[in-house]
Amino acid sequence: MVKNVLITGGLGFIGSNLAHKCVNLGYNVTLISKTKSKKENIKGIENKVNLIIKDVKDINQEVIGMDLIFHCASTGDNYNIHNEPYKDIEVNCNGTIALLEACRYNNKKVRIIYPSTFFVNGNLKTLPATSDSHLNPLGLYPATRLVGEYFCKIYNNVFEMNSVIVRFTNVFGIREQKDNNKKAAFNRMINTAINGGEIQLYDNGIIKRDYIYISDVIDACLIIAEKGKKGETYYIGRGEGVKFKKLVDIIIEEAMNGTINLINSPSFHKASGINDYYCDNTQLKKLGWKPKISLREGIRKTIKWSNKNDN
Repeated sequence: MVKNVLITGGLGFIGSNLAHKCVNLGYNVTLISKTKSKKENIKGIENKVNLIIKDVKDINQEVIGMDLIFHCASTGDNYNIHNEPYKDIEVNCNGTIALLEACRYNNKKVRIIYPSTFFVNGNLKTLPATSDSHLNPLGLYPATRLVGEYFCKIYNNVFEMNSVIVRFTNVFGIREQKDNNKKAAFNRMINTAINGGEIQLYDNGIIKRDYIYISDVIDACLIIAEKGKKGETYYIGRGEGVKFKKLVDIIIEEAMNGTINLINSPSFHKASGINDYYCDNTQLKKLGWKPKISLREGIRKTIKWSNKNDN
């Protein structure tokens, strides 16, 4: 059955990769993006999607007739607190309410996938993280993402709507920014290595994180959209913690370039960052999903993509 799919933030990292996959599946795909600045991310499918340039806070009748909505429009880092503290609220809170209200009045039964972040947990005393783990966001970005989760659950309960929460761990891969100092650190490290630069690694690289390649994330989102339980929270990650130092060593091996410089983490990172983290993906695996791309293969794919798209 052909599905009508709406993706907010459709030109971003997650949104554009979802768009490519949905087009390949034969779905009718509509993208909403505030600007065209990342239109390069839909190269090859630009004539197969309906791109609407619009602020997500103004969404309304675009939801009519949709079978599935991926609400990917959001801010992406903790740094807005310094100069734009209301930006996270405007995009992540007001934008999510706008979407839910649009669906409430125009398409109440549509399945909504709300992509959240592992940062909502903060630093946990016990790992792996589960849907029952403590919630303690350390910045405005994860705090507002968590508020969006509650908005979805409240609308499910009050208006019998159909949202599912997904929490991503550290996602990397093709179509992600690679030169933004505020986000996408892993992709930035890969790009630094490709160019023979010096990768700055905090605190000897001993912190463990749960990195996962983008195609596995997209597959998980689509399986959750089809089989996930309304109101449930699913973690999307490999379910294993790997030290940064090991990951950077793989980057340098695969890029055959780059060096490491061990430095102390800055004070803001210590205040708002997270230490060791990995998730329990058991609930996701019960739906029939499992990761297909190893970390080394994902790094290799990202390097290949970066080299091709820099030429």
